[in-house]
Amino acid sequence: FMTLLAGWSILLARLSGQSDIVIGTPVANRQRSEIEALIGFFANTLALRVQLADDPSVAVVLAQVKDSTLGAYAHQDVPFEQVVEALQPPRSMSHSPLFQVML
Repeated sequence: FMTLLAGWSILLARLSGQSDIVIGTPVANRQRSEIEALIGFFANTLALRVQLADDPSVAVVLAQVKDSTLGAYAHQDVPFEQVVEALQPPRSMSHSPLFQVML
């Protein structure tokens, strides 16, 4: 997954001309043993940021994606709405507040 995310980030950066890429990804969010047996939709969305300024090597991008992804998964129980509320990004009805693409 992390290799695919790194490649997708590099492609998006080249196509968009931007060096700061944020990609959303869904997670099951069933870490706690109390909710493993429950029936229901507990999915959450993570925003994974990749910074590609100064034309980093593939190894550097992979290391950054690994750190970013593991950090995001460690905090996956924080609701996406709470992250958006804390960041207060400019809102538009035409796209998601933090990213425009999901993987």
